[in-house]
Amino acid sequence: MGEAPREASSNLQAPETSPYDKRITGRTKPLSLKAKPEFHKELKKLATEEECLMIEVLEKALQCYEKHRKN
Repeated sequence: MGEAPREASSNLQAPETSPYDKRITGRTKPLSLKAKPEFHKELKKLATEEECLMIEVLEKALQCYEKHRKN
């Protein structure tokens, strides 16, 4: 079977990358949510239309929400 690995793979230390274009996202904190299927579908649709990640749509939405809440 060969020699056992001495160290863990270096990809464990690699930065998070976008699944679409492999750019480094800088996101390291996992976020797990349960959503209604309709919400997930709409979020994914928006992200596809904007050519961005679903998390980026949520981040933009949070910025809008914070601005609206201050007014």
